[in-house]
Amino acid sequence: RFLIQYLHLWDKEGGRLDSYDVDFGSIDRVMDEILGNGDSFQDYIDVLTEGETPLSFEKIFTVIKDVITGELGAVKELFVQMMVIVIIASIFINLSKTLKSRQVSETGFYVAYMLLFMLITVTFSKLEDIAFQSMDNLLSFMEALVPAFFITVTYVSGSSTAVIFYQTALVIISLVEVLLLKIFLPAVNIYFVFSMLNPIFGEDMFSKLIELIEKLIVWGLKMVFALVAGVTVIQGMIIPAAGNVKRTILGKALSSVPGAGNTMGQMFESVYGAANLIKNAVGTAGLIVIVTICAAPVIRLLVYSVVIQAGAAIAQPASNDKRLINCMSMASKAFRLLLSILAMTAVLFMLTIAIVIMSTNPA
Repeated sequence: RFLIQYLHLWDKEGGRLDSYDVDFGSIDRVMDEILGNGDSFQDYIDVLTEGETPLSFEKIFTVIKDVITGELGAVKELFVQMMVIVIIASIFINLSKTLKSRQVSETGFYVAYMLLFMLITVTFSKLEDIAFQSMDNLLSFMEALVPAFFITVTYVSGSSTAVIFYQTALVIISLVEVLLLKIFLPAVNIYFVFSMLNPIFGEDMFSKLIELIEKLIVWGLKMVFALVAGVTVIQGMIIPAAGNVKRTILGKALSSVPGAGNTMGQMFESVYGAANLIKNAVGTAGLIVIVTICAAPVIRLLVYSVVIQAGAAIAQPASNDKRLINCMSMASKAFRLLLSILAMTAVLFMLTIAIVIMSTNPA
């Protein structure tokens, strides 16, 4: 009875180990709001505890194919419109050379640039909303997952270890919400605006400001990653050791009980192994859901970034004005910054869960 109460995992009626003491209702509600596919978090855990995985390469390929196919029409239209604008601008410039009129050339450039500016701005606004919503969805899911996951960590490593990791996870969630969502994401918006305005002026007025904003975002993401990785790795190396010592002492104490020591020791190892399996299954299911949430937005951002950069590369030989090419190139870079922030959000959460899983596994 002491062993059963210690692990809190024994179904007294069925006499079996399970994860039903952990409430996944809040996780299911968040998953239903975000994914809307009717999947249950407990179903993921059941599949994982049976030694299978709900996320196969075939499913990943299907998601990638569906996202690209769904965006193909919009991407193709965007690419064609950019090429048409560049061609119109080239016609105006060549006509100005024939007429020897700089005013015609500048008028043609401003008309073409405003068309390109509006086209890319509409696309950027849509993708920024997608990135913001995806990050908000990841935060909502983590806020629901963290309490349930660290209850299972308590089964394996004790309450003190789970509390420390839990506090670290809350700090990481707050860090993502404050820095990445409320500072870095608006900074990309500012970067995009100045990148689009700079070519309009005859002089290079904002290039250093644009470069500064880009470096601050990139360096900031690297510093956040280094901080989170460093703290979680150090905690993973030190904190679970105490829990492993307690588990070893308890196991040996049970094994030394006269008469029933071997039986109790074997029972303890079996129950502990099952508890560790449940902990790993809950954490792995969380990783799979995180990948599912951010997969489609990441692919969209990547596709649009590549298409706009490809448009700039193809249009460069035909364009007589590098300002249009720079506009497309800078827009593609802004999309890549959105992609970096979204991907970093997912990586930070996945890294935290993975380190906790690995560090709390039995040595």
